[in-house]
Amino acid sequence: MKKQRPKTYEAEVAGRKVRVTVPDDTREDDLFDAIRENLSPQAVAAVVAYLQPAATNNDAVNRQLRWFADRLTELVGGPEQLARLGDELGL
Repeated sequence: MKKQRPKTYEAEVAGRKVRVTVPDDTREDDLFDAIRENLSPQAVAAVVAYLQPAATNNDAVNRQLRWFADRLTELVGGPEQLARLGDELGL
């Protein structure tokens, strides 16, 4: 039986292109399950409040931050619920 090569993708690190191994057992749901189990909706809203204005000089990083903030917003019930939680917390 031939050993399978791990899946990889190309990334740029400190100006160099490198191959990065994709872990076998990662699932997006696992991350959000862990967030749901360990953070209150209020804590998630606070994280989003700090992520939304975040900006770097790297467009890819900015897209990733927006993606994460959008997923967290969905996690608490959408933009309206996020706004209510933000008001409740004084954010």
